[in-house]
Amino acid sequence: MRTLHWYIGRELARVFLLTTSILTTILAFGGTFRPLTKQGLSLVQLLRLLLDLMPAMLAYSIPLAALFAAVIVYWRLATDNEFTGARASGLSHKFLVLPALILGLAVGGIDLLLVGYVVPIFLQKTSLNLQTDVASWLLYHVGQHEPFAFGRHLVVYADDAYRLAPSAAAPPPPGIQRSIIQLRGLAAMPMKHGHPVTIVLARAANVIIEQVQPTHQMMLAVQLDRGVAYDPNTFRQIRGTINYLPPDGRPYVIGSLLANRPKYLDFGRLMRLQRDPFLYQPIAALNRKLRRLLRLQYVAAWYRRRFKPEVPLFFARPTEVVRLTSPAAVWTRNHRLLFQAAHGRRVRVAVLRGTRTAMLYESHQAALLLTNEAHGAVGAALRLTGRVRERNPRLNRRFHGGPPLVVLSALKVPAGALRDPTPGAPHVTTPAVASFLAQLHAQEEHLRRQIASELQSRASFAFSCVVLVIFGAALGIILRGRNPLAVFVVGFVPAMILVLLINTGREMVTRVGGSDAPGLALIWAGNGLILLLNVLVYRRLLRY
Repeated sequence: MRTLHWYIGRELARVFLLTTSILTTILAFGGTFRPLTKQGLSLVQLLRLLLDLMPAMLAYSIPLAALFAAVIVYWRLATDNEFTGARASGLSHKFLVLPALILGLAVGGIDLLLVGYVVPIFLQKTSLNLQTDVASWLLYHVGQHEPFAFGRHLVVYADDAYRLAPSAAAPPPPGIQRSIIQLRGLAAMPMKHGHPVTIVLARAANVIIEQVQPTHQMMLAVQLDRGVAYDPNTFRQIRGTINYLPPDGRPYVIGSLLANRPKYLDFGRLMRLQRDPFLYQPIAALNRKLRRLLRLQYVAAWYRRRFKPEVPLFFARPTEVVRLTSPAAVWTRNHRLLFQAAHGRRVRVAVLRGTRTAMLYESHQAALLLTNEAHGAVGAALRLTGRVRERNPRLNRRFHGGPPLVVLSALKVPAGALRDPTPGAPHVTTPAVASFLAQLHAQEEHLRRQIASELQSRASFAFSCVVLVIFGAALGIILRGRNPLAVFVVGFVPAMILVLLINTGREMVTRVGGSDAPGLALIWAGNGLILLLNVLVYRRLLRY
């Protein structure tokens, strides 16, 4: 019996390994077709991409290879009447199918390791290889007179493109790879939510691409030669002489695909994200913005609690002190503090230098403006509006008309006014905070769905190896004497249905609102279908 098992096992392993190598190579070449035609890869880049894709494609080829091996081996054994002799010796079908079950369990375990750990690593390598050569992509697309998209931020089109050598006098910092592409006849469209915000035209432009190696991020800046912006709907000029994209001069930061796509993460990182969603980059960025907003609101509330009518509030500056006296203060909808005139009394502000008064102001309104600064600090400023009057005590005895707007900036916020607020604090009631909380909840729910779909689909795909091999073995025995390719096609159709159901269920979980139970059920429906077919096939087989 051991000899028979080893004989069947060797045949299964031989056909399985041969089929796996062929299918993996075919799938890997299929995966390189789109980058080859769309990105214009060189031979070295193509070979590197092919080698990175082969381990990833291995996970998707071994279930079909195991199915094919089971069908062909058991069909040949049954057609050559070797199973008839085994059955005449008293061996049951359960005993004969045991090598197929062992192969299925082994392949299922290997596939679970592949889709759980190996495939994400090589998908990361493939994406990094494609992402780190954006300059070559841009040159290729411009050479083909095609538009090129930098993520979701910017789409560019140009007549010609040339690669420039980075300046030796200003080398990039360590860990950053810089590429400079000069474009002639540029048309650029900054994007927001998938729609163009403006259309920018320029005679020439330098596109500066910096790859940040440690974080796998890309920073993009465009220097324009007399750029002009137009409305994308009416094509009327809305801005002229734009020198940079983005207009504020700060580069676009295109986040790493690896940090924002759960499909690039292994089981360990997916489980850590499931326990702590704030490790996820988009959620962490939203949380940082929310905490900064809450910090500003807390500082404003701190000043509000200390305000009393006609009692001075003091604000320190680097070389002077600002003293504010107001008859009233208003707490705005967005938790901003406005000091207002009331009962015939105006808001009075004095700028003190040492013991002397350097300047006096009176106005109908003074707004306390708060901004987040580096290292968690908060900057403050007073904005005086509404018939501002001023007086310099050393020059004037009376107030006279001042500018329509006075801003006293660089005010220092006391350390006692700062704290690290947490989302959901009792004072959080503003529309801005509510919007951030809604976005956080939506991002967390989307991440939860993505993680659930990845975990369930990978497990379902690995389990399918077991049920497919058992199904193929029984199918090969029952359909003995038939054309082997026809037998394989009979088993191949349910396998394709299983893959389609897994992919459809994964998309349903991540994209469809409401309960994710239908999508999860669809992910496992294919395995349920194959199990049902196994029950029907083995009931027929055990009758013989």
